[in-house]
Amino acid sequence: MISLNDLKMGEEATVIKVSAKNDIKKRLFDIGLVKGTKVKVVLISPGKNMVAYDIKGAIIAIRKEDTKNIMVIR
Repeated sequence: MISLNDLKMGEEATVIKVSAKNDIKKRLFDIGLVKGTKVKVVLISPGKNMVAYDIKGAIIAIRKEDTKNIMVIR
């Protein structure tokens, strides 16, 4: 088990646990980041502080600081 921000470009994983703060957690749940969701890294910003993920067919950019508490398995 690793955090979502440990994934590299093109890697895919499945969400196991989301343990972010309440306001961020609700937003992540709203965009589909729940247990069992498959995510794939599709773009990393030049500053590497934002990463775009394919989540259920939608491309969603999330700050790295918000992904450190999302646990996934490859």
